[in-house]
Amino acid sequence: MSPNIHPNAIIHRNAQIGKNVKIGPFCVIGDKVILHDGVCLYSNVVIEGPTSIGQNTQVFQFAVLGTRAQHILFKGEPAILEIGKNNIIREKVTIHRGTRVGGMKTTIGNNNFILADCHIAHDCRVGNNNIMANGVALGGHVTLGNDCNIGAFSAVHQFVRIGDIVMVGAMTKVTEDIIPYTIADGSPCRLRRINSFGLKRQDYTKEQISKVRDIFKMLFKNEGEFSSRVLEAYKSTADDDSITKNILEFIKSSKNRPICKKAQLNESKMGE
Repeated sequence: MSPNIHPNAIIHRNAQIGKNVKIGPFCVIGDKVILHDGVCLYSNVVIEGPTSIGQNTQVFQFAVLGTRAQHILFKGEPAILEIGKNNIIREKVTIHRGTRVGGMKTTIGNNNFILADCHIAHDCRVGNNNIMANGVALGGHVTLGNDCNIGAFSAVHQFVRIGDIVMVGAMTKVTEDIIPYTIADGSPCRLRRINSFGLKRQDYTKEQISKVRDIFKMLFKNEGEFSSRVLEAYKSTADDDSITKNILEFIKSSKNRPICKKAQLNESKMGE
């Protein structure tokens, strides 16, 4: 079936439009843009290339995708934006292409729900099945895992990594890496507890959730050096304990980046 294109849309001759694509009025589709089958652009959407948008992704009014990075070292290099399948990108979302200092690519996975007014900067890596509430901002080079929920108006500092199945509270200032399977919030951001609800939704067993709770307690008890506790956790991990290994490998791969720690007692009282 041929695409449904409103006569008031402006489409570059080098854009590639798949089957069953809907392009509403006043959309502007630039050079080297690829819209795969079933993509829907409601109206007033601007997309610059090189940008690829995967099947059945919906983009709402006034979103601006694939424009050049807000980076002083960006010199017009042909960096790209790749957006996967079945995403919902709501009103006034902005997502920028990559830069030569960050791998030349910004990537968004599949089945993400990106609410109005969010910003995803250059060279970010966003996984699958994430929810970013209104006004979330990801700085450049941020890595966001899978099945995460980022609360409204949170700001994530450049180069931060957020692991899988993480929940970040609204209006949180995230400047340190957040390990998988946890809940974090505050300014400064601190870990609060494991994300047991999120783990249950992803069909983790009671035994697996208990292992996450145990490793969380081991890593963030207020005794000794953090690096020593990580080593202790490695020694106590069984070969088939994949969920614990995911946490420890995330920490191991930090490349000296700071890891967000658990709130201390006095900080917890301040947040009450």
